[in-house]
Amino acid sequence: MQSTLPKIATVILAISAVAFMGMSVAAYFGRPEPLAEMQSPEIADYKFEVSGDGKSWTITPSVGEDRAPKTKSNAYEALLEAYNHKAGRMSSAATEQTGLATTLRDTLNQVAAEQQEDTAAMQRRLQGLTAQVGQFDSTWLQKSEQLQKMSVDSRAIRDETGQRREDVIRLQSELEELRTDTFRLEQLRRTLTDRLLRLQLENQTIQQRLQQLEGQVQS
Repeated sequence: MQSTLPKIATVILAISAVAFMGMSVAAYFGRPEPLAEMQSPEIADYKFEVSGDGKSWTITPSVGEDRAPKTKSNAYEALLEAYNHKAGRMSSAATEQTGLATTLRDTLNQVAAEQQEDTAAMQRRLQGLTAQVGQFDSTWLQKSEQLQKMSVDSRAIRDETGQRREDVIRLQSELEELRTDTFRLEQLRRTLTDRLLRLQLENQTIQQRLQQLEGQVQS
């Protein structure tokens, strides 16, 4: 029994050594290739440079406000720095677009409410003016029969009728302008909403890729 135990321990140690060696080989060949990852379109706006002795990497963004170069000790850390920087920049852009879209939506709601009030007021005014024009037309026809007797009054009525007609035309024109402004603001809101969705989708792709790289590097 005592002579058997050393043999069993030797076999177990040999199997464990082979298993650990296999895990090490798999981990080594399963790592992402850093030079290939540096050509990824997600980080195409970053420049990677290796030092002469190959012991450090420099990452320089070509877009954004922060373009200061960063130095890392190896290619994997350089990749993570690029993805982290891109993710932060995309997150900031998404936040800015969200704020802009919210502001525009609030402005659009305020303008729409004001336009509804103005439209209702102008419609009431238009109806009143239309009724007045009809009334003045009727009065003018009645007064025209007494032209010689009431020439001064009929002239004043004609002038006032013409002015009311001009007011009606002007209000109709302003109403059309308000409708055009509402349509233009709605189109702008849709454009900003689409841009925000694209930024959020791109940021989600960057975050997923960053998590994959971090998981592969840690393994």
